[in-house]
Amino acid sequence: MSELADLPPGSIGLEQWDALEVAHTRRWELSEGNLIMSPRPQAPHQRISKRLVHLLDEHLTGGLEVLPEMEVTTSASFPPSVRHPDIVVASSRAFDHASTRVPAADVVLVVEIVSPGSRGMDHVMKLYEYAKAGIEHYWIVDLEAPPPGECFLAYRLDGDVYRPVAVLNGDRVHTRQPVELDFALAELTRR
Repeated sequence: MSELADLPPGSIGLEQWDALEVAHTRRWELSEGNLIMSPRPQAPHQRISKRLVHLLDEHLTGGLEVLPEMEVTTSASFPPSVRHPDIVVASSRAFDHASTRVPAADVVLVVEIVSPGSRGMDHVMKLYEYAKAGIEHYWIVDLEAPPPGECFLAYRLDGDVYRPVAVLNGDRVHTRQPVELDFALAELTRR
C-alpha cells in the first residue's frame, strides 16, 4: 500500500488508487485521475441515507440490491474516475464478489445526499459523469435546497444526458422507476 505522499505528480491509475492508504476520516473519490477528498458525512446525512436504503431495500425487485457507500467505477480508461455515491442500486450479481467497487454498467441507480460543500459536485459534475457512465437513474436528495421543490430530484437517462422526472408532490415523493416508492420527505429525517 502506498501513502498520498508517495504518489507521483499528475493523474493516477486504478492500480495506484487501489493501493492507496488513506485516512478513513475522509471520503475519497477519483475524478479523471485526480484525488478528491471531502469530510465524512455527518449524522443528519447518515440518517437520510439509512432511511432511504431501508425504503429501497423493502421495495426492490427483479434481482436488484441496494448498498450504501459502494464505490462505482464511472470510467476505467485512463484517466480513471471512481465515485463514492451515498447509495448504489445494482444487479445482485454485481455484489457477489468481494470488492469495494462495482462497474457503472451494473448500476441502475445512484443516490447522492447533498452535504455542505457538495452541492455543485452533486448537481453538476456527478450529473454529467453518471450520465456519461450510462447509469440509468440518478437521484439527488438536497433537503437544504434553496427552492423547496428541488429537495428530491430524480433523473432518468435519455441517450447520453439525464432528463428530470417529476417525483415530488408537496412533501411526498413518488417514484416509479427503478423502484416504486411513495413516502413523505419527513420519513427521511425523523428521529
